[in-house]
Amino acid sequence: MWHKTFAGLLSGLIVMILVPSSISLLLPDYIGVVLALGLVLALSAWAGIMTWCYAADNSKQAWLRAAKASVPTILTFIVIFFTAAGPTA
Repeated sequence: MWHKTFAGLLSGLIVMILVPSSISLLLPDYIGVVLALGLVLALSAWAGIMTWCYAADNSKQAWLRAAKASVPTILTFIVIFFTAAGPTA
């Protein structure tokens, strides 16, 4: 059961932090709105990911489900971070 807890906790935290961060990099003029909506939606996504991991039959399946949620999020953030134009002076 602890494996399912840590899988959901870790992957949900990654998604909760990186999705609003990625969107705020794309829309820097609306950062307040993006972060406020991101927190509300990301908390819901975190709860969904944790539920999905708890529904796994074993720990290996829970970690695979966690990877399915967090790896695309990490890759998307890395691409956006290195390609998004920074603020212009």
